[in-house]
Amino acid sequence: MSDVIELPSMARLSPPALFGFSLGMIGDRIFRDAPALLLLLFMTNYLDIPPAMAGTAIFVPKILIVFVDPLVGTFSDRLNTRWGRRRPLMLPGGILAGLAVVLFFHVPHFGAPVAEAAYLSLIIFLGFTGYSLFTVPCLVMASEIAEGAEERRRVMSWRVGFMAIGLCFSAYAGAFVQYLGGGQAGYRRMSLVYGAICAATMLITVAASGKLAAAPHTGPAPSLLSQFRLVAGNRRYLMLLFVGFLQKLAEGVGYTSFGYFCIYVVHQNLSGIGDVVLATVAGQIITQPLWLKASQKYPPVTLYTVGVLGWCLNLLLWLAMDGRAQIWLLPLGLEGGAAAGGFLMVTLGMLSQLMAADTAATGQDREGVYSGLWLANEKLAFAGGALIVGVVIGLFGFVQSSTGMAAPQTARAVLGIGFTYCGINMLIYLTSIVFMRAYARIGPASAVS
Repeated sequence: MSDVIELPSMARLSPPALFGFSLGMIGDRIFRDAPALLLLLFMTNYLDIPPAMAGTAIFVPKILIVFVDPLVGTFSDRLNTRWGRRRPLMLPGGILAGLAVVLFFHVPHFGAPVAEAAYLSLIIFLGFTGYSLFTVPCLVMASEIAEGAEERRRVMSWRVGFMAIGLCFSAYAGAFVQYLGGGQAGYRRMSLVYGAICAATMLITVAASGKLAAAPHTGPAPSLLSQFRLVAGNRRYLMLLFVGFLQKLAEGVGYTSFGYFCIYVVHQNLSGIGDVVLATVAGQIITQPLWLKASQKYPPVTLYTVGVLGWCLNLLLWLAMDGRAQIWLLPLGLEGGAAAGGFLMVTLGMLSQLMAADTAATGQDREGVYSGLWLANEKLAFAGGALIVGVVIGLFGFVQSSTGMAAPQTARAVLGIGFTYCGINMLIYLTSIVFMRAYARIGPASAVS
């Protein structure tokens, strides 16, 4: 059920076109999720960096990215080249993002944790700048190449499916580290392989996007400041932006604390977690047609609520998995994937609809700034998750290490990890439902300023 202005439909994109355009989401998730799952753990358990310092080192450079993403979006709106407006930025972005995955786990030994944390902050900033150059124009193109609510949901559904595959790659990163010998050497070898996959899939999307028709340039874009003012007056977008912030903040808390949760709370081997996430991926992909069908019958806010409540149930069930056999975790992965696939599809579909409606009503190219702010918001929220985890487990007394071994932790520290992964995570997700319902109460006329 659509609640914004509907646009005329165009010819449906072919499956090969959608495949090529969506493949870069594998690299997108590898860049975002593999470091999210492993980097804080790598910093505290291999580099002897205190958890609060490690979380801060991840968070601070991403504050700057809040300004980079809108600049990339605005610049791509104004760009006019023979290769289009978006692709010239996506090409160097994919290369830089892949290189950063390698550098995350190739940290020179400076002899002081603060120096190594500072080095990683610099690499994170450079890497996420490249990530912005790819993801902001790519998200804009997802709105430009498809018209009509149904076709935009179809594009976003393909993207969510490839995001799930990228998540699967990321989930096996820990197992791959062990397969390649473990220790810091294993992390370095893993990063070489994952960095190559990240860059390759993103560059394939760059090549494939050249064959897709996108909306023509409709005139000079307003200045960045004036665009911020226009977006600030769009109550519907701002409310959805806050929903996205809470969603990604919870996701960041979950990703960053999951490794600690598995090791110290439920005593599950990280090398086997990939199988659980594979089940999660299967749950996302298998249920996408069902969510798409349901979206034609039920309001987006209803579907979002169902998805979030399903995810919260998943968090509670994890508390009963202490020491259980791997087979018990697979149904949990399927249920979590089905829930996440629903609220992700709903949120991205709403964003695409808002951008398309704004362009149709104003005739201005503001998709770039909308996408830039959205992705900057996501990165800041995701980094905030790492900061929350680092600070909270530090307050509960987590002990860092330089050997890679799981240092003995007090019962208080273990409680802090469980509280972070389940309690804080769930509270943030439930709060996002409140703001999603507030979004639904804003009339469609507010969708455009």
